[in-house]
Amino acid sequence: MAYFFYNILVFKIDWILKFLSLFVKQIREELEKRNRSLHQIFSKSANGKFVVWLHAASVGELDQAKALTETIRKKNKNVFIIQSVFSSSVKETSFHDPLADVYFYLPLDRAGAYDQIFSHFQPKVLFVMAWDTWPNLLKKAYQMGTKSYLACASLSSGSSRKNPLIRTLTKASFRYLTGIYPSHELMAKEFEGLVTKTTDFCVLGDTRFESVLNKLETKLPNPLFTNFLSEQKDFLSKNKPIILGSTYGICEEHFTDYLKKHSDDSYYWIFPHKWEKTRMKDFISNLEKYGSVGVFSKRIQGDPLPKFLLFDLMGILAFAYQYGSFAYVGGAWLHRVHNTIEPAALGLPVITGPKIYNAPEAIVMRELGGLFQTETGLKFIEKFHLLTKDQTLREKMGNGNRNFVVENRGASDKIYNRVFTNAQN
Repeated sequence: MAYFFYNILVFKIDWILKFLSLFVKQIREELEKRNRSLHQIFSKSANGKFVVWLHAASVGELDQAKALTETIRKKNKNVFIIQSVFSSSVKETSFHDPLADVYFYLPLDRAGAYDQIFSHFQPKVLFVMAWDTWPNLLKKAYQMGTKSYLACASLSSGSSRKNPLIRTLTKASFRYLTGIYPSHELMAKEFEGLVTKTTDFCVLGDTRFESVLNKLETKLPNPLFTNFLSEQKDFLSKNKPIILGSTYGICEEHFTDYLKKHSDDSYYWIFPHKWEKTRMKDFISNLEKYGSVGVFSKRIQGDPLPKFLLFDLMGILAFAYQYGSFAYVGGAWLHRVHNTIEPAALGLPVITGPKIYNAPEAIVMRELGGLFQTETGLKFIEKFHLLTKDQTLREKMGNGNRNFVVENRGASDKIYNRVFTNAQN
């Protein structure tokens, strides 16, 4: 019955979107993009290889999928990888990544939306990363004999999927899963009452931890940053700047409010999420009331470092955390928090805004005491000031975060061994 009403709703949404596309260019272009990406994958064939389909909702979940895909490819040379994503926040340039054989945007979850994909590629295994469990996708996979797994599984206590009106559909779709593998013990409890006895249920970790660690250990930052570090060796041996990463306008407003209330001798490295000229001009003007301000790309070698250094180039933030004392990670005042694993991996305590519920790693870090989730501007100011003044607390939180990340390394191997021991028999 839950599927019946769900499919009526999806049919109505599909009809409305197609109707609106006749008049709204943005919707029309979005639908055309998704159809184009789907249809182009059928020009390729698996040619008898073992087919694995990985689905990710957005950018963060795609990182999880990529880490798992690397492990699958290392351990199985005769494999064909299908990678789908749902969110348009994943740019089409990501589809050029050679890890997968084909990439596409998942179509709207209509009852017959996946027929051609399953008949053409005949996937043996479907991995859904974290939480994006579309009911008709799971049902179709089950009908076609594909084993489906929810990997790095997460549910928050406030998830809409546990809402009484939706819970029945969640439980009905979960019964089509062969296995559910939560990212952490704290996540496992959120699945109580939703998992059948026949579903393989085991905490196997989050593959994004190894993705972040591999990046930090094997990749290099923007060369301009490497030169900057060499120039600033003496400064960095004596100072640990406070890092604000992925800031939006509202983040910058809260930070400015903090500066109005508290003066300190700290240095700040700030990484705006988007370098919007008008916003940055206003932000810089506000910061100048509290100290010197500089823009990274405009620095002249030999100049003393300003109190506030704003970075306007890509490929730096993840590597900059290791030089900081603590980190604010943006995004959680608007949509969802950005990557908190990167500063945690480098031993930093973390502050965020309120919206962390789609980031299981942030939820666990909060529960373990390594992250301050601030619900109001006043709480942000209070926690920010606390970390600025309390070195012992910073070290305790940072060490806990580093241990949390390192202990969770190896999830891809665990998931692979759990699934593929039986999947190819």
